[in-house]
Amino acid sequence: MNPNPDGTDVQRLIGRALVPYSERPDAAGVARLVDELITAGEALHAEVAAVTADRRTERAGSALAEWAYFVDAGPTGRGDHANWNHARTLARIRRSLAAPPVERSSGVL
Repeated sequence: MNPNPDGTDVQRLIGRALVPYSERPDAAGVARLVDELITAGEALHAEVAAVTADRRTERAGSALAEWAYFVDAGPTGRGDHANWNHARTLARIRRSLAAPPVERSSGVL
């Protein structure tokens, strides 16, 4: 997946994972979705990880740790429901990784 510069492909991908349970894809579709989410998240993970920890937001730091854990651990449990929950978790973390990773100064001293 090559996201558009404005990120619409990634947003669509995240949206596919965050639909109601009744609208989830079949098992093969969920497996593809997980693969696509991981692919879409790895480059962004590297970018956010390159920001020094003292400049990183708490949200970005948490997302980095969660991403590493959930990508390495895979689904917790067995079956379609576990895989679907895994895809949804990756989508939420990917969305957090996309938030500005650096605290912005308010300009007030």
